[in-house]
Amino acid sequence: MNRLHHIRETLPKNITDNISYKNLEFVVLNYNSKDGLDEWINAEMSGYIQQGILKYFTTKEPNSFLRSHSKNVAAKQATGDIICNVDADNFIGNGFAQYVNNVFCNNQNCYAAVDRKKTSADFYGRICLRKEDFWKINGYDESMVGYGFEDYDLWNRLEMIGRKAFYIDDPKYLKSVEHGDDERIENESNTKDIFKIYIHYLNHAVSELLYLFKNKKFYLGKVVINKLYNSESIDNLFQNKNFEHYNSLLNNSWLQGEWKKTPDKIILEDESGCTIELVLTDKKSLIKKTKHRTITEYFEIEKKSQLSELIMFFSQINNRIIMEKNKKHKIIKVNGDSFGNASLI
Repeated sequence: MNRLHHIRETLPKNITDNISYKNLEFVVLNYNSKDGLDEWINAEMSGYIQQGILKYFTTKEPNSFLRSHSKNVAAKQATGDIICNVDADNFIGNGFAQYVNNVFCNNQNCYAAVDRKKTSADFYGRICLRKEDFWKINGYDESMVGYGFEDYDLWNRLEMIGRKAFYIDDPKYLKSVEHGDDERIENESNTKDIFKIYIHYLNHAVSELLYLFKNKKFYLGKVVINKLYNSESIDNLFQNKNFEHYNSLLNNSWLQGEWKKTPDKIILEDESGCTIELVLTDKKSLIKKTKHRTITEYFEIEKKSQLSELIMFFSQINNRIIMEKNKKHKIIKVNGDSFGNASLI
């Protein structure tokens, strides 16, 4: 969605670098882009479409970019034995298609991906798998609607059916167009739908975040910096603790409900019917007072870089919770009976 500036760099190069491999098709999905992608494809890439090298589809339905859904829609249009997801900003490198073929010919129970411990996150989306395996697990989990972890989850579920990772580690296959996180999430629903974010700093390791959405939904939860949490414990003097993730959501849960605004207050009503009244101040903060006269102040996040960081956190943590649930309960097949559906042109 709205990545023409990347596609015009990567797609022609990716095709010419791999056109010598004959059993190959490139499937491109225009996920309701508004940046002239249709026009550019018709003007610059129609020859490849006529040759059957490029298959191009457009859907006008989505208002926001949904990673799992868009990847499923595109993958379902593939006719080959092997599906390889390539993000719009990735260069796959000269001879990558032949390389993938060799990997799967020589490794019967594998999928191909990058080693996330050694490789930039720019390439986490590069996943190659047998089409029959894609259908066994029903593709990417479409309950994940934000940025991140849909690829981790796919890896986990492939391994549950006995597939082993073959790591793509040759740097010639791993190049990309550099860009910032703002661009990664600019077309997502969280970026468009979050109205305001407030923060209350509890201590050096824990902050409370309040997300107010334009549809009057709210999420309130405590964010933990993992390496600092319990840092005053005696255990931390003697143990070098490694954490897979920098942040976590306390108890993996949000307080959720609906919010409304009065002239001087924001009122939160959770799903059980309990209410929290937050008094608006003239310095763009919210004050919560308890019957014991405890005062909690939530400050509005206004700096663009902080907003982007906290929107990214919200997207990632919710997807991460889904991924961990799928792994814990050994959920292999997701999405029920229907996934990757869209009206395509």
